[in-house]
This record gives sequence, C-alpha cells and structure tokens, in this order.
Amino acid sequence: MIVLDTVACIDYLNGDGDLKSLLGKQEDFLLITAITIYEINIGLEKTRRKISEERYRKLNNKWIKFISGMQILALGFKEAKKSAEIYDELVSKGQIIDDNDILIAGIMLANGIIKIITRNIDHFNRIASLDVLSY
Repeated sequence: MIVLDTVACIDYLNGDGDLKSLLGKQEDFLLITAITIYEINIGLEKTRRKISEERYRKLNNKWIKFISGMQILALGFKEAKKSAEIYDELVSKGQIIDDNDILIAGIMLANGIIKIITRNIDHFNRIASLDVLSY
C-alpha cells in the first residue's frame, strides 16, 4: 500500500507527466488521508473564489473521479497519538515540518503503511520509518 501526499494529488490534478508515469508503474494499492482531502478542498475552494466556478468544477470533477476508488485513511486516536510521537521526535532533533505532513505520516505509520509518493521529500525524509518515492 502506498499513500499519495497532497503535493502528488495536486500534481495529478495539474497533469504532471512524471507522476502519471510513476503511478502507472505501481502495483501497490493507492490510498490517501483525510488530511489530503482537507488540503485539496482548501485549494479547490480558493480556485472557486479566486479563479472561476468553471475551473473549480473541472478540477473538482477530476478530483472526485481520481479518488473514487481509493481508501481514505482517517485521523483517529491511534493516528493522532502516533502523530504526536513524530512531532516530539522531530522537535527534539530541531527538524520540525508542517503539521499536516506530520499528521499524514502519523496516519500512515499508525496503520502500518510506510510508502509515500511525494515531491516533498525534504519533509518526509525526516521521518526515518518512511519509504519516500519521488518523481
């Protein structure tokens, strides 16, 4: 199983060829987190407000179609606890990253998933137990 980070989902919506090539080679089941749903929807709402309703609808339809067959991992107690452990470890090393990235990693690790596809390798490489795939 492999989790797609928010950056990867944004790149998918923008038609990134390198990402599509990497996804085409994957045999593992693709998942996303509730955090990514949240972050993507922030971007979609911003698109509606700042660009146009038409662009919003186009991207939203592509987004819904893309994730329709994916499992969405939630943020529950065990995931929040693991995220807090990751946060503490990163703070102790002076390597803090964005809260949303910590939450994504916590959700993954609490559910026994170590692989993530992202371009945000600087952040996710700070979490030793993750296997970061970039494109």
